[in-house]
Amino acid sequence: MMGMSPWMGRLILLLALISIDHASPALAMTLVVAAGASAVGIFLFRGSYLPRFIMDILDRLSNKTALQDAYERRSQQLTTINAEQLAERIASRVVGQDEAVGAIASQLRRRIAAKRIDKPVAVFCLAGAPGVGKTHFAKVLAEELFGGRSHLHFFDMSQFGQPHAAASLFGQARGYVGSQNYGALTAALRDVPNAVVLLDEFEKAHPEVHKRFLTAWNDGFVTEVSDGARVSTNEAIFILTTNAASRRIGELAEQTTESAEELGRLAKAALSDAQFAPEVLSRVDEVFAFRPLKGLDIARVVALEIEALTLQFGLKIAGGGIDPRILMNAIEALSGKMQGGVRDMTRAIERQVTDGLIDARGSGASEIRLLQDGDQVKVQITRTGRSESSPNGVVRANA
Repeated sequence: MMGMSPWMGRLILLLALISIDHASPALAMTLVVAAGASAVGIFLFRGSYLPRFIMDILDRLSNKTALQDAYERRSQQLTTINAEQLAERIASRVVGQDEAVGAIASQLRRRIAAKRIDKPVAVFCLAGAPGVGKTHFAKVLAEELFGGRSHLHFFDMSQFGQPHAAASLFGQARGYVGSQNYGALTAALRDVPNAVVLLDEFEKAHPEVHKRFLTAWNDGFVTEVSDGARVSTNEAIFILTTNAASRRIGELAEQTTESAEELGRLAKAALSDAQFAPEVLSRVDEVFAFRPLKGLDIARVVALEIEALTLQFGLKIAGGGIDPRILMNAIEALSGKMQGGVRDMTRAIERQVTDGLIDARGSGASEIRLLQDGDQVKVQITRTGRSESSPNGVVRANA
């Protein structure tokens, strides 16, 4: 009966048992024993008390309870997200783009909750100058939303500048070399459908490659050319990054006091004026403009890049261990000159300090400090992993 409460069901079963007991006590006793045996069996199974050879495979070979909890958390995360918490976590790792990050998180909350069957979760375009954090944002989003980089499908679209390059993404027709293999995009989505698909520098891909994405965004699937299989895209978040019209978008970002949504509309118009493919823009859900970095935001990003470089050598930077003059030089070099952005500045610092980091690691250092010395940067050892320390604690890096 629809809507019957559990207690009503139990009452009906009890009355039925009493009736059976009056008619046939032996049958009633048999039913009671069977029910008891079933209850014991369910208790043993759910409590994982059965012999291992008849237990659930996950009980035998893994921690079923932990796996169930993790799967439920993952399912809940993909059903709904807390936009404020997501924006806060991303903003702590993506410097200087708080407004755009907040707007993207709010949009994702709405779209994840909507669960569109015939379209991807979202198709966003991140526009702005090089080196302001567009690509980094997509990588951080995959980690924060899905728990790891395994849910990031990264494609450098500058590698697909020829019309035939679409075959490497969507597969090759039968009879051609490589037709036995899936395309890179279709294979990635088949294996991990719930992911961030990062199409970096999308404007550099050939228009024929652009067109192949339209079905993915409009109909919720891509077709693998080699066998005609449809691969769903309705669990994916597509993020396009572009440097097109970056100067104009940077000027708009600095001059306007509009909201992130309004700035995005202005950026979309700028992309259209810059001959960005109109069929692509018409299928992009939102365009978000990333503002040029300036002032202390430049220093924050460069400091984080230096820290990441140092960690690659198994070293840590002491508290307050980056000479402010290093970061001040970065601010002066990058302010108003974002062509190449933070990446170029980081490479310049990397060339100066790498030899010093290698020597410091060879000396048994565990913690270092970076000092500006004229045009050079010195790597100073502040702590070693051994009881003895370096004679003078300083390793001069080549400029």
